[in-house]
Amino acid sequence: MMLLAGACAAERSPDAPAGGGATAANPGGSGGDSPSGLGGSGGSGGAPGVDDDPQTCADAAVRKSYIGCDFWPTVTANPVEEIFDYAVVVANAGRETAEVTVTRAGASVAAAEVPPGGLATLYLPWVFELKGSFSDDGCSGLEDGVPSSVRAAGGAYHLTSTRPVAVYQFNPIEYAGQGGPPGKDWQSCQDRFCLDDSPAPCFSHTNDASLLFPSTALTGNYRITNYSTLSNYMSGSVFTITGTEDGTNVTVKLSSRAMLAAAGGIPATGPGGSLDLSVDAGDVVELVGVTGTDLGGSLVTATKPVQVLAVAYCAMVPRDVRACDHLEESVVPVETLGRRYIVNVPTGPSGQLPGHVVSLYGNVDGTTLSYPSGRPPGAPTTLDAGDVVELGVVTNNFEVIGDHEFAVNSYLLGAQLIEPLVPSGSQKGDPSQTVVVAVEQYRHKYVFLAPLDYDESYVDIVQPPGATILLDGEEVREPFRPISADFGVVRAKLGPGNAGAHVLTATSPVGLQVIGYGSYTSYNYPGGIDLKPIAPPPPR
Repeated sequence: MMLLAGACAAERSPDAPAGGGATAANPGGSGGDSPSGLGGSGGSGGAPGVDDDPQTCADAAVRKSYIGCDFWPTVTANPVEEIFDYAVVVANAGRETAEVTVTRAGASVAAAEVPPGGLATLYLPWVFELKGSFSDDGCSGLEDGVPSSVRAAGGAYHLTSTRPVAVYQFNPIEYAGQGGPPGKDWQSCQDRFCLDDSPAPCFSHTNDASLLFPSTALTGNYRITNYSTLSNYMSGSVFTITGTEDGTNVTVKLSSRAMLAAAGGIPATGPGGSLDLSVDAGDVVELVGVTGTDLGGSLVTATKPVQVLAVAYCAMVPRDVRACDHLEESVVPVETLGRRYIVNVPTGPSGQLPGHVVSLYGNVDGTTLSYPSGRPPGAPTTLDAGDVVELGVVTNNFEVIGDHEFAVNSYLLGAQLIEPLVPSGSQKGDPSQTVVVAVEQYRHKYVFLAPLDYDESYVDIVQPPGATILLDGEEVREPFRPISADFGVVRAKLGPGNAGAHVLTATSPVGLQVIGYGSYTSYNYPGGIDLKPIAPPPPR
């Protein structure tokens, strides 16, 4: 949400490849969205009656998904003004009250009771070693606060729950100067518009959110899935490694495009080089690439489970379109990567479909890719381990299948491309990063969060044509738009739910993406994900 220059998005609907209309019962060849991307009716009644959420912590540890009892919230580099709050939101997926506690370096920080189907917001202090600083010069001076690599002993928070929960971290949680913990005073918030320093309401301008994975679903193997920053004007790419157990040895094998400068006890490391680290539970290593290099495709291996977050300090998507925004998302363990992905264009403000930037990440040499629904321009047919291929702005839905596991990320566009016809200063949206969930890790049920202080929020549901979907107990009847032979997308606008908590159930496994927009801000994360071990670890 910091600011740069726009272009008009294609007007052709991404849900409308060649062909006629379709219904949920008969997908046909293809179908077009209405101009809003929403609306319509259809489907049949009947509750799915499916519950694949664990009810005990022991069960959650065995079933391996985003639902669990032990998490490690971690602040990441972000130039946002410090008056905005870092926070975690806990959603209770079970049938009993969850007692949640948060500690840091053994000291109690916060606690809450979360009722069944409810949520709790826990505001946590910034960890400034990891966040970096905010420049008083406003948006034009953010370069002064660009972070460097750092080790923060005990830098992570440790969140535990007596019952399985879902946990999201927001960096920060507010996008406008209102709300926050009881008694918060917003009077000191800057009230300037970043583009021209003119008076404007107090906005964060740079934020993102991450779906956190429980430690019981983490592994010691990660392929870094950053947004490419090879031509980013602000800083290199960033990722964090958080220890979950004492005495963990970590090796980072940099990609051929990556470079680290010596800083914070981290030695200078060149392209293709290796870096050895050791971490204890709660320790954080934040690695910041040299500006003009890219950490994407690098490989992290550890002797015990670690958490990895892929981050951009402030990136423009695409690189010539305002505004710049903080990006972050949990990196999926290598063992949970899939071979098949249905990639739909995210729903935009007012239900429009402006497109997104898509990146593909290779994990195994010689991976062959096919695109049964049509290959997007620039899409590769092969990937090697460590390859990162950015497709640029993609305006059509597509399916991609590999003969080995690989990863796919989606990035929301800058506000000047999302709403090019809206006057500057009033545009919604900005970059946000998310993983695209592999078909193999789809679920029947999702308990998820959509923050209430954003102007509008949506869910994109990737589902089989005959599936019945219930959202907060009501059948979803928006139109089904086919993408592949056996999957399509349904788009629905979210209501308030239970103070922002929502439940979606389906008669077949589906994918779920949650998206929201405010003034020069957005969020985008999976509604949930299974983390079943379905792929081999990389060779050591």
